[in-house]
Amino acid sequence: MLGGGDGPALEIVAAGPPGPSRGAPILFVHGAFGGAWIWAERMMPFLARRGRAVAAVSLRGHGRSEGHEALDTTSLADFGADLRRVVASLREPPILVGHSLGGLLAQLALGRLPLRGLVLLGSLPPEGLAVVGPRLALTEPLIWSESFMGSLARERAPISDALLRVLFSEGVPVRRAARYAARMTPESARALAEAHLPGPILPAAAIGVPALVLGGADDRLVWPVSTRRTAFYHGGQVRIVPRMGHFLMLDDDAEETAGAVLDWLEARGL
Repeated sequence: MLGGGDGPALEIVAAGPPGPSRGAPILFVHGAFGGAWIWAERMMPFLARRGRAVAAVSLRGHGRSEGHEALDTTSLADFGADLRRVVASLREPPILVGHSLGGLLAQLALGRLPLRGLVLLGSLPPEGLAVVGPRLALTEPLIWSESFMGSLARERAPISDALLRVLFSEGVPVRRAARYAARMTPESARALAEAHLPGPILPAAAIGVPALVLGGADDRLVWPVSTRRTAFYHGGQVRIVPRMGHFLMLDDDAEETAGAVLDWLEARGL
């Protein structure tokens, strides 16, 4: 745990090789409804076995972090403050890896936090939910209604059985997808609302931060066209992963995705 003082105590899950690590540390930030556990399932062990020091944070109100009682009023700025504290605790600027809403937070950190690189997986684009949100309401009303109702109604899970096949690829067995969904927690309705107008984001290339943007070819929440547009905005490399849904880090081919990230890092000496 990262102690409080300037905010709630935050759960930090870390892993690394038995000996000295290679390259910059890698910090993972989860998206809506998640926690550090989503990275610890598959991607973190893969990268640690290959010599990288990796850590994941559960933002306030998620996982084992404090702040669940105040999640209703938690803002994007509060999550950004959590991220700032974690980055400040690291031995050197990290490679920041963000998923979905966590990808938006990672983009908001550009120019505000010292970063060696940026990796986005199934990330919201720079304008957040401004375009994705209305499109979801029209084309994927199940995702739209269930996710928001799951956040507003604390007694219910944010991802219902009906959403499993929408958010997870066909390669993830239903029983395992259900186990993952059971670990999801409601999200801050305030943060989701603010994500529709997140404010200006600096292009990564403009401040010398290399960027890699990955998306699932079968992601029904963040379409490949949004992934490509995000990569173009940041002057980064794009990769659309076949047969993958929104939760790339939990898919059967998650290690392939982690390998693509590792190859990209090593090709740039990061």
